[in-house]
Amino acid sequence: MRRLKLPLLPPDERGASSIIVAILLVVLLGFGALAVDVGAMYSEKGQLQNGADAAALAIAQECAAKASTAPCAADQTTRAVPFANGNSVDGDSGVISATVNAGVVDVLTETPEKANGEHFSLYLARALGFESVEIQAAAQATFGGIGAADTIPLTFSQCESDATFVKGLQFFPTHGDKIAEEPPYNCAHQSSSGHELPGGFGWLKHPGTVCSVHVDVDDPWIEARPGTSFDESCASTFDRWAERLDAGQEVKVLIPIFDTACPEPKKVKTGPDPCLNSPFGKAFHIEAFAQLSIRGWHLTGGGSTYMTDDATDLSTALKLKNSDTGLFGEFIRRVSLVEAATMGGPVKYGALGVMLTQ
Repeated sequence: MRRLKLPLLPPDERGASSIIVAILLVVLLGFGALAVDVGAMYSEKGQLQNGADAAALAIAQECAAKASTAPCAADQTTRAVPFANGNSVDGDSGVISATVNAGVVDVLTETPEKANGEHFSLYLARALGFESVEIQAAAQATFGGIGAADTIPLTFSQCESDATFVKGLQFFPTHGDKIAEEPPYNCAHQSSSGHELPGGFGWLKHPGTVCSVHVDVDDPWIEARPGTSFDESCASTFDRWAERLDAGQEVKVLIPIFDTACPEPKKVKTGPDPCLNSPFGKAFHIEAFAQLSIRGWHLTGGGSTYMTDDATDLSTALKLKNSDTGLFGEFIRRVSLVEAATMGGPVKYGALGVMLTQ
């Protein structure tokens, strides 16, 4: 019986498997480092970020609470430390800086440096020559008075802007338009002329040359501008809307909605006078906003007229006359004053806001 003998490997190929194993071990260590160390780094980053967020919000809230009496100190590093540590598993996080400037709080945290100069120690990556990494997290919060919302200076009553009248495209008539007293609106006006205010058509006074009016959350009274004349500052705004509609783009705008028009006619006054707090002779109290997808408008007194095809069809169906002025659009949703407001308003009235912005 003959035995098979395998030839021995040549001397120069002995130990090749050891080299392959060593290479594979390095690869395995690399993947291990990726799984273990990167996972640990991700967890550390999350803790640092939570600490930075908590510190930024806490400092912003404290600064907002005393904004009307005394400004916060610029350096808030010491104040940020307990919030950073409180959000760390080991209770130890470093705060590089925590500053306050013009209503903005910036906080930067990091893994604290150890005595040996290392920050976040790695595990398997040490075998590849990586001892530690520096991990940081940043957060930013703003605080201040909830100031104002910008909107076009033309207001409508709650009745005239009621979205339950029509589903889809509808016509929003301005004041003094008799169509508002007809179905489906059936709006009752304060005066026999159909105006909420004598001589008022819903245009609002505003400073400057921009087609925009500011509505303060704490004092949402806007002075009425009498007459039917078109607000010339809005000419370029309506032109831009027309260009976008011609290009097939959607135009979304906020329309101010009022719940009180002052002064009220004597014949309708019952109970407490809602106009006692009005700072103007003739004014509207803005209650909220209606977000509309604009399809057209017809504004006399020097204003323009523009209608998309569906707005033209609606105008024909409603048998609108040249004297029927207003906006064509589809109601999207109701927007509260606070939702539409922006930071940076006055702080003395007490409506203060804090927002994490980064």
